[in-house]
Amino acid sequence: MRQELDDALVRDFPNLYADRKSTKVPFCWGFECGDGWEPLIRKLSEEIEAIIVAMPQKERKKFRVKQVKEKFGTLRFYMGVAHDGISAVIDRAELQSAVTCEVCGKPGTNRSLSVLCDEHHAERRKKR
Repeated sequence: MRQELDDALVRDFPNLYADRKSTKVPFCWGFECGDGWEPLIRKLSEEIEAIIVAMPQKERKKFRVKQVKEKFGTLRFYMGVAHDGISAVIDRAELQSAVTCEVCGKPGTNRSLSVLCDEHHAERRKKR
């Protein structure tokens, strides 16, 4: 993901992404996926951040992202601690990533472990 999108997510959701610069978690590498999934991650982040903010202050720091990446063609969103409400939001976003082009965010299908729209699939095939 482009640095400006990464920076905006971290800025907009400070509780969720508080460990972004920590070298103790894989999230120090940033969002390891394409720009097309930024809207999915943004919506997911809005929902989780709202859940975190509703918690008592002393509980909030337990609910932080450890890694965000593409794996086997879909979004993976790992947290150190989650509960059923947060897990449900994550599951929904991960399912949505399976039909969303990782490059541009248009509808896509899994094509050899990458979810791509027809246009980006054709571009990749030309590069081979």
